Amino acid sequence: MKYRYVILIGLANFILMSTIFQIFRINDALPNFCIILSIVFVALVSDKHAYVYVVTYGALQDIFLGKILGINILIYILIVFLIIRLERVMFKGNFLTPVFLIAFGTIFYHMVFYIMMFFLQSTIPLSLLIVKIATEIVYNSILGLIFYAVIFKKLNGYKLGDFNA
Repeated sequence: MKYRYVILIGLANFILMSTIFQIFRINDALPNFCIILSIVFVALVSDKHAYVYVVTYGALQDIFLGKILGINILIYILIVFLIIRLERVMFKGNFLTPVFLIAFGTIFYHMVFYIMMFFLQSTIPLSLLIVKIATEIVYNSILGLIFYAVIFKKLNGYKLGDFNA
């Protein structure tokens, strides 16, 4: 896959997440497709493609939606870095791999974002954040498993979890 396609995917994801996908809020939580797609890129395509994707999406998110420039880029790059380290010791054909990695990425994103906002004196009540994180973990994991399974089958030629292939 060429890098320009990854940049276009990041741009399309940003446009869809900031417009159309706002309708699909559950308990005031949206699925974070940046985390989902970056994990798909790390596990199934390549590390460099994941970095290009998160820098593109994080920059757009910081420039157009963020209060502080660079915070989302930094968090997404850290997530990709940690996911690369975790993914190397995990079996990519297992159902639990994308669920675990997406849940880890979601928790890490919100934890680091909350800590940075705390130090910048712009806090969110922790009780509201925990409910939102729990909803987003479930939402991201379900959608991420579907994305991961479809792309896994397309790239590898057999279904996710099909150990007899």
